[in-house]
Amino acid sequence: MRNLSIEGSYNVRDLGGYATGDGQSTRWHTFIRAGNLDKVSAAGSKQLIDYGVKTIIDLRDEWEVESYPNVFAQASDVQYINLPLIGNRLSWDENWKAASEKYSQLHELYSTYLDECQPQIGAIMAAIAESTAGTVFHCHAGKDRTGLIAALVLGAVGVADEAIAADYAQTNDQIAPLVAEWRSYALKHNRDMADFERDSASAPQTMIDTLSHLRARYGGVTAYLAGCGVTEGQLKQLHSGFVVNNAQSDD
Repeated sequence: MRNLSIEGSYNVRDLGGYATGDGQSTRWHTFIRAGNLDKVSAAGSKQLIDYGVKTIIDLRDEWEVESYPNVFAQASDVQYINLPLIGNRLSWDENWKAASEKYSQLHELYSTYLDECQPQIGAIMAAIAESTAGTVFHCHAGKDRTGLIAALVLGAVGVADEAIAADYAQTNDQIAPLVAEWRSYALKHNRDMADFERDSASAPQTMIDTLSHLRARYGGVTAYLAGCGVTEGQLKQLHSGFVVNNAQSDD
């Protein structure tokens, strides 16, 4: 089952069962994408442990981690790593703020992440490749930062753009209650609702356009990750741990 109902979290799903370009498929119980884990209950923690989770990679900025600690941060039976995709230094930089606020479509923001956060993305992908599965990676909503890393993980092993975009789009339903809360807050505080609807959506075309940018500028996912410092050995490790023959795949 792809979507996991974890008490205290949301937008949690297994990336197993996707076809790869070499006729194989991604392994279940290996990589799980998720929304925030700061409110996961004891029962929810047990659900993840029972599912086989051994590593948590937290993509949130340092200030988010400090304000809303991950429930697994001090766990003895799970390795917890905070590897911000952006990070406080960049988030608080005036040039970054200006650059990351100049976009009319969401894929342009994702492209900015790809272009400007390469050291962070390289560290994240290397950690994922070398992690002990099952590995959960997450941000706050599990949509933007998590969606981008999920796309790179899937793309690195040959999953087609259309399947990656479809996985990304599942977030629409998964965080609908959260978006409803945000919308109410935005209306109450007179926010620009056109910008709100743009930024809260998870349209498949957003990810298709993001991957098109990556291919046009960098030559594809593998070449991009190599440029971020991910080694050939780490890419092979990612593939060997995540891809199986269809006959061996199960959920």
